[in-house]
Amino acid sequence: MQYSTCDRLYDIHEVIMVKQLLLHDFNDIKSWIYRNARALDLALFQYYFENGNTEAVLAALSHYQNNDGGFGNTIDPDNWNPHSTPYNAQIVIKMLRQIGCTDVTHPIYTGIFRYLENTEHITDEGWMFTIPSNNDYPHGLWWDYNAGTNTYQSIGTTASLSGFILRYGDSKSHLYTMAVSYTGILIEKLKSTTEYGDMGVGGYCELLEDIEGAGLTEHFDYNFLCERISFLVGRKIRNEPGNFMANPLEFIPSRASRYYEANKEEVHAALDTIIDQKPESGVWSIPWEWYNNDRYPAAFAISENWWKACKAIDKLVQLRAFGRLAD
Repeated sequence: MQYSTCDRLYDIHEVIMVKQLLLHDFNDIKSWIYRNARALDLALFQYYFENGNTEAVLAALSHYQNNDGGFGNTIDPDNWNPHSTPYNAQIVIKMLRQIGCTDVTHPIYTGIFRYLENTEHITDEGWMFTIPSNNDYPHGLWWDYNAGTNTYQSIGTTASLSGFILRYGDSKSHLYTMAVSYTGILIEKLKSTTEYGDMGVGGYCELLEDIEGAGLTEHFDYNFLCERISFLVGRKIRNEPGNFMANPLEFIPSRASRYYEANKEEVHAALDTIIDQKPESGVWSIPWEWYNNDRYPAAFAISENWWKACKAIDKLVQLRAFGRLAD
């Protein structure tokens, strides 16, 4: 591809003028993480920024896995239920995918697949977002079991899990058949539903990518999916600026994203905000609380610190992806 002189000057200007997180700020964040993060999050930080290895992340994750193959035990810092939940499986799969680990023969993955196929926390439409035993342990208010809100809050979890299974699962397994069925239901919901829950749109984004990656575009209503999901991403970014789940970086992890060009201004505004809001010392605060802190004040204080480490790492990864970390 050839560029005009003006194009080249624009690109240079964009690079020169872009706001970056300075090295001393990065080092300040690094020190905070070393002092405060869980072993799992420290392993992730080391993987991303210190040539750490996948094995260390897998080893740390193994301590959160239950005998049924699923995950609990505060893998989500906002839910202290030790029992396995479908959403926790979603968390772990996403975490591993982000570090390029998709070897589904590994015990962590085989355990997850076993859990997802056999869990009781499932309906005719997919895996449940909240489960009854959440109520027995410290948790954020949104983790209260609620069969009513599960009808739409479960969309994101089911979409994310189904996509991964379609792409990496055994096509001859019952679990794969379940994922095919759920995907069909999810696509029909896109045609008739307007409530997708807090993480539904993100789940649909992952499902679309996996349908492509699995070579299944002819098996589902692909063109409709592309058009509808693109519309929903744009609407969520623009219409819900106060909702932390509507951060464009939740949907657009790099310039390679299909949604980047249409939402470029919002993406770079979000990156600028990350840099501008870096505290003078330490890491960013989290923009939520449990809303039942009076019941679990000690648990929330611990959860808050864990989350600050998790989100600090997320922000650093996002900044680096867009060239926003200074050398």
